[in-house]
Amino acid sequence: MASSIPQARDGTLYLMIGGKREPFERLRPMLESMSKSLRYVGAAGTAAQVKALVNMVMNVNTAGLAEGLGLGEALGLDLGMLRAVFSQTGAASRVLETDGEDMQKREHDVFFSAEHAAKDAHIATALAQGAGLYLPLAEATAAQYDRMKALGLGGLDKSGVAELTFKSRRARDSAR
Repeated sequence: MASSIPQARDGTLYLMIGGKREPFERLRPMLESMSKSLRYVGAAGTAAQVKALVNMVMNVNTAGLAEGLGLGEALGLDLGMLRAVFSQTGAASRVLETDGEDMQKREHDVFFSAEHAAKDAHIATALAQGAGLYLPLAEATAAQYDRMKALGLGGLDKSGVAELTFKSRRARDSAR
C-alpha cells in the first residue's frame, strides 16, 4: 500500500500486490473495491521492496522540501509565494501538495510518523547495501529522521523534519 489514513478511510488506496498471480486475479474484485489503483508487482516480496522504494523517494522529497522552505524562510521569502512557485516548476511534487502547508504552519498531524520514516529509510539503505549501492541522499534522509527521534520528535508526522531545517525552529536542537 502506498497511501495513508485518509485514502484508507475513503477506499482510495494505491495497492501494490506481490505473490502468485492466480490468487491475485481471484481476489482482484475485492482488492479493487478497496483501492483507487491496483497493481500486481511480481513475486512474493516484490511489493515490500517497491514499498520501501516508494517511501525512500517520498522521504527524500520531504526532507528536500523542508530544506527549501527552511532556506526560503531564512532568506526572508514569503513561504506561500515560494510554495506556489514550487508547484509550477520542477520543484513540484506530491509531497509539496501534502506537506508544504503543514511545514509552513507547523501542523504535523500524524499521517506517516517520523519514526516510521526513519525505519523505512533504514530498510531502503539496507536494500541498497545488499545490492552493492551507496545512496547518499537516502542515507542523509535517514540521518535526519534519526535526529528527529533523538530529539523526541519521532511522533510527529514526517513533515516535522521541517523543525530541523527552519532556522526559527532550531532552538530545541542543542546539536546545532
